[in-house]
Amino acid sequence: MADSTLNFETFFNIVNGESRVSDTTTFSVDPSTESKLWSVPVASKNDVEDAVRSANEAFKSWSTTPFEERVGKLVQWRQLYEPYIEDFTKLLMAECGKPRGVAAGEANEVLALFDHNVQLRIPEERLEDESRIAITRHVPVGVVAAICPWNFPLVLSIGKILPALLTGCTIIVKPSPFTPYSALKFVELAQQILPPGVVQAIGGEDSIGPALVQHPNVNKISFTGSSATGKRIMASAAATLKRVTLELGGNDPAIVYPDVDIEKTAPEVAMGCFVFCGQVCVATKRVYVHESIYEPFLKAMVDAVSQMEVGKADSPSTVLGPMQNKMQYDKVQDLVADTKAQGYKFALAPRAIEGKGYYISPSIVDNPPPTARIVVEEQFGPIVPVLKWSDENDVIARANGTTSGLGASVWSGDASRAEKVAKQMQAGSVFVNSWAKTTPRAMLSGHKESGIGGEWGSTGFLEYCNTQVVHLFK
Repeated sequence: MADSTLNFETFFNIVNGESRVSDTTTFSVDPSTESKLWSVPVASKNDVEDAVRSANEAFKSWSTTPFEERVGKLVQWRQLYEPYIEDFTKLLMAECGKPRGVAAGEANEVLALFDHNVQLRIPEERLEDESRIAITRHVPVGVVAAICPWNFPLVLSIGKILPALLTGCTIIVKPSPFTPYSALKFVELAQQILPPGVVQAIGGEDSIGPALVQHPNVNKISFTGSSATGKRIMASAAATLKRVTLELGGNDPAIVYPDVDIEKTAPEVAMGCFVFCGQVCVATKRVYVHESIYEPFLKAMVDAVSQMEVGKADSPSTVLGPMQNKMQYDKVQDLVADTKAQGYKFALAPRAIEGKGYYISPSIVDNPPPTARIVVEEQFGPIVPVLKWSDENDVIARANGTTSGLGASVWSGDASRAEKVAKQMQAGSVFVNSWAKTTPRAMLSGHKESGIGGEWGSTGFLEYCNTQVVHLFK
């Protein structure tokens, strides 16, 4: 079903079913080479107004389209997308700097998101007594603005688009200026089968997000990104009491018990820290290892990480590509410099990487103090502290002793003990004997300052609805 006219060299904003250009363009860069990628149009104020207007107009008919018909449109979209998986894989490699395996994983995860969402059905509850029947329904909230991040630009956009459309909402996608390409092309593809205004995409610069958040005719904001930006969005959305779903930053701990198989577990813990250079919201940011196995476990982690080849996204041997953007690259370099300036010990020191590209070799900090920036801050890059613990209650308190609460992991040969500790973690997603491997079939949400609400799972799509109870009196 692929349309041979879909061109992966030209990119547009999509407004009211039309591919729009602009007098002003911008571009992202390939982080592997720092070379310029394709031009993208910068959306104007008129584009924003037109998108909101057409989304509201489309909502009138889309929200009343029979549910199974909406599901059918999503099935068609999946069929349109599947022949393009290789094209989207290459696009993600270019715009994100992802090694092929990571990029292909994201491109294929789109299919899992489709498969999960088309199986969902909106629940309805019916309660009856002698005087009335009360029917609890879930009705679409209206026009949604999806403000999407740069680290997983395809999956995290689609994770918002599909439940919005399924429930009868219309949606405007605002991709990150760092990685605009895959989301723009995915929304362009949808215009072949969806009515104009149902799903749109406008990007180009950071002012577009605030314009959507402040717009009186946008009913909900779904945002994935930093806690600082999430707080600003929530404050701005308060003016119109917009619904918000916020998936924000984390400082995810891993607790390693002394009964683990060190040679098996250490490489897995390391992968949880360093996959996609640690640029994952639920990546492990702090590793707590029991003091009785601390030295051999640390050595095994260093051995595993030392074998992770750093290189260009398109090299078959690359495990870790570049950082995605200069801003994040500089932040991580600053943390590396602070760690050195404070005199903390590196178990694996960063090494210089010559040439173009935002490359930082992975590094491990050996038992820094709990007040160190590398422990307190979310690094979102390939540097991680490994810390000793001896008392279970103490390590649980240290793991939870942060304003973040996104993810956590517990590693032990005693599964029942690990599960007991997992239930004490103040985090939305806790993984036992695995690094963070999310699934569309389970809710993704944050506790504390890591977010409000959640998405995915069997109930996440209801966040795109308002609850309505109809009381029928006899």
